[in-house]
Amino acid sequence: MTVSDSALRLLAAFVLGGIVGLERQIHGRPAGLRTHILVCLGAAVAVIAGVQAEGSFPGITIDTGRIIAGVITGIGFLGAGTIIRHREGIGGLTTAACIWFVAMIGILCGFAFYILAAMASVAALLVLLVLDALEDRLPTASYWMLTAKTGDRPLEPFKMECEEILEKRGIRVKSATFKISDSGIELSLVLRARNRKTDFEAAETIRKIGGVTSVKWAHRSGEW
Repeated sequence: MTVSDSALRLLAAFVLGGIVGLERQIHGRPAGLRTHILVCLGAAVAVIAGVQAEGSFPGITIDTGRIIAGVITGIGFLGAGTIIRHREGIGGLTTAACIWFVAMIGILCGFAFYILAAMASVAALLVLLVLDALEDRLPTASYWMLTAKTGDRPLEPFKMECEEILEKRGIRVKSATFKISDSGIELSLVLRARNRKTDFEAAETIRKIGGVTSVKWAHRSGEW
């Protein structure tokens, strides 16, 4: 393998990894342009090194399959670092998948499979851009957490009143938990809705119930 051939493979990894990383950067994700480029380049370097070593040392068997397996394992740990678990759910899954995917693109570039690498990059952009817009229009079930605090209302009537308001808005209550203290009652409801948009009208209606001091509405999935 010549120097120019190696440089071309690294350039392809740089460009294609940067294309996917740019989309993540524009959307403000934790792993952006530089991270994706470095991951793609690193995977390409690992493959190029294996291919060159196999040609430079004929007496030594270099298993490129094991090199690829090592890259995939290492990228798995890196992707796990972008997944964030918070109270409302889990975030960073899409970014972690992108990091793993650009590593595969880097492996393709390392083997000089440019057409397949370009096709994979286009497919990734279609998933991230086109399907993201389509996902918002699909009638997909969405889960929310509604927390309402009241100081002077009995628990059961208050819960029933909240459920009635939500049902009229087409929102189903999946489960309910509560906390009772000297300051009052904190009612937490897990909700299932038909879309991914916050129902401000439902939250405002519950807030106007007599005795309610605060209302919190949060998404439970949090996928980024």
